Amino acid sequence: MKKSFIDSLRREQIDEILYNAMAVVYQFDRQKVRLFGMTYQDSYILYFLRRSSPVRMSSIAQELSVHISTASRAVDKLQRRRLVRRSPDLSDRRNILVELEEEGKKLMMASENHSYEKIRAGMKGYSAQEAAAVIKAAANLSAILGVPPLNADPEAANTDKGVAIKRRR
Repeated sequence: MKKSFIDSLRREQIDEILYNAMAVVYQFDRQKVRLFGMTYQDSYILYFLRRSSPVRMSSIAQELSVHISTASRAVDKLQRRRLVRRSPDLSDRRNILVELEEEGKKLMMASENHSYEKIRAGMKGYSAQEAAAVIKAAANLSAILGVPPLNADPEAANTDKGVAIKRRR
C-alpha cells in the first residue's frame, strides 16, 4: 500500500512546519501592531465585531475562549481608542452589547486592505494549482489543526462533521 504524502513526512518535519507557520503569523501580527496599533487579540475582536456586531460581552469572551473579565479589559482598551462602543442590551438590561464605532470600521478596512494586498503580492509567483493548494489549506486549517472552525454565529460552532452545536458556557 502506498503511503500518503503526509505519512511520508517525519515528525520533525511536521514540527518544523508548524513552528515556521506560527513564527510567520507572529511576525505578521507584529507588523499589524506597528502599522495599525493592533495586537492579534485586538484584530480578532474587531474582525469578530465586523461580522457579528452588535454582540454581548459574553459572546466576545466565548469567541476568544477567555473569562468575561479578560474580554471586558480587551474591549475597554478598544473603547478608549474609540474603536468600539458599549450599550445596554435593551432586551436584557443585565447584558452589555459591543459594536464597532466608525473609527473601528475604518481601521478594520485599512487592516484588511493591507492583508489583501500582502497576500496578493506574496502569491504572484505561484501557479494556479499552487495558489489553490495554499487557499485550500488555509480554508481547512481548523480541521487540519483539530480546532473548532470560525462561525459567524457567536452562539454556535461547527463540529468537525459540519453540524452546528451550542458552545459550552
